[in-house]
Amino acid sequence: MREFVIDKKIFILFPQARVCGLVIEDMDNDVPWNGAGILELACREAAARLGEVPFGKSPYFIPWREAYRAFGAPKGYRSSVEGLAKRAVKDSCPPSINPLVDLYNVTSLKYLFPCGAEDLDAVVGDIRLAAARGGEHFLPLGAEEEDPPREGEFAYMDDAGAICRCWNWREADRTKLTRRTKRALLCMESLAPERDEELRKALGFINGAVWENLGARTATFWLDADCRRVDLPE
Repeated sequence: MREFVIDKKIFILFPQARVCGLVIEDMDNDVPWNGAGILELACREAAARLGEVPFGKSPYFIPWREAYRAFGAPKGYRSSVEGLAKRAVKDSCPPSINPLVDLYNVTSLKYLFPCGAEDLDAVVGDIRLAAARGGEHFLPLGAEEEDPPREGEFAYMDDAGAICRCWNWREADRTKLTRRTKRALLCMESLAPERDEELRKALGFINGAVWENLGARTATFWLDADCRRVDLPE
């Protein structure tokens, strides 16, 4: 049995971190789909919620900016949810990619948590959220050149390299979701325990959406300092 495990060092630096999500199987990610409409609605909802508060003072993004500084992310790198939110307030909605990508982007915009997923059939061995040694294989999504993580940078990794750099900044092309994806690990993250109730609502929302729209079998998980691992299908 494979597993997804969070290194205990993550919780030494961020004792209140939470990583929750779904283990997804038997998914039809090639259903007839018009994601543009739901993405546009989610962008409008996010823009209205964020209002005129500068991102540098927003409680949704401050914890991630502080975390990125703490583990030494390159200057200017931001969490995935901040990147999506910037597009929303600029009225530049992300394009529709495929059903599962669209659904996790909608969830991220609706609830303002980072959210992403990896194709489990493209993952090699276990998945770890841990500090990188530096230099691990990493080809960013849609890129042509390698961009390996720095030493000490927090990243999702498997036995073949990094699959998401800077915790949730950029995913790897190797494990990206496609319309052929049948099995996936979806993760949503928080550094603010006062938002736990909302995080659980977000998890329920994406779980229901994946089951209803993609006909998948799902298992939810919630990882924190007291529970750091979940089993993955072989």
